[in-house]
Amino acid sequence: MSANRLLKLTKTCKKINIDKESKIVLMSDVHRGDGGSSDSLIGNKNIYLSALRYYYKEDYTLIEIGDGDELWKNKNFVDIGYIYKEVFRMLNRFNTKNKLYMLYGNHDKKKNSKRFIEKQKKLFRKIDKDFGKDCLNLINNIEFLEALSLKYIHNGKEIFLTHGHQLDFMNDELELVSRFLVRYLWRFLEGVAGFKEPISSAKNYKKGSKVDKKLNDFANKNKKMIICGHTHNVKFPEVGKGLYFNDGCCVNPGIITSLEINNGLITLIKWSIEVNESNNLYIKRGIIDGPERIGDYLKYTD
Repeated sequence: MSANRLLKLTKTCKKINIDKESKIVLMSDVHRGDGGSSDSLIGNKNIYLSALRYYYKEDYTLIEIGDGDELWKNKNFVDIGYIYKEVFRMLNRFNTKNKLYMLYGNHDKKKNSKRFIEKQKKLFRKIDKDFGKDCLNLINNIEFLEALSLKYIHNGKEIFLTHGHQLDFMNDELELVSRFLVRYLWRFLEGVAGFKEPISSAKNYKKGSKVDKKLNDFANKNKKMIICGHTHNVKFPEVGKGLYFNDGCCVNPGIITSLEINNGLITLIKWSIEVNESNNLYIKRGIIDGPERIGDYLKYTD
């Protein structure tokens, strides 16, 4: 997708109003997988589930900014729905309260296809009438979006949310080729020898940095405050020095990151496993950067 098409998307995407009382958490690149050696989330499953429980208890609206499910390495939801049934149960609780929005990325773009969703229903029911019911309930009762804008009612300006793969040629224009390589070549090499995908912006820091630069340039050129995922690189600019944010990912070893919007402030958060003086493990929520006023960033937008 060209920058012009992405700019058009900022104008045509779904918009929701937020204010200083809104509580929103942004997470992406969860990559829920099949529980095997190439499942990038499995080691962080408990951290991720703990974070979801915290945000639900604190009455946040959860916005997943793409690549929530790993549908390049996996052809369908069967194993994903089984391994992460507790996660899907939590996501359904958000959705029941109308506090869940899900965007798709390059790795789970297929979720936007009604034909694909119908196929998942048949696959689950073929196994058992109750198999994967939590996963099936979610994907059957939510709209998967390419982008979403948050309109800050105090000044009428918007924060644009999208996965960010649209400015990554290999993962957008050549999606089918990249998906084939990941599913049938890099997945095997990654599982056996820890080989990293050279086409992945997330696993190739040089490539990720180039995509981050493109997204940063897009935000500055068009005077848009944007929040993306895709590269797995957290970005939290100083006020007046940038408009491109990135919430990071949920698949770094022992760490997941998120962006919180609360009381008109935006904060970059890290969730990790720590050990206390009694040698007991616990999951800690900590601040990486911020908080900063959303309104201070939006002063620099059109």
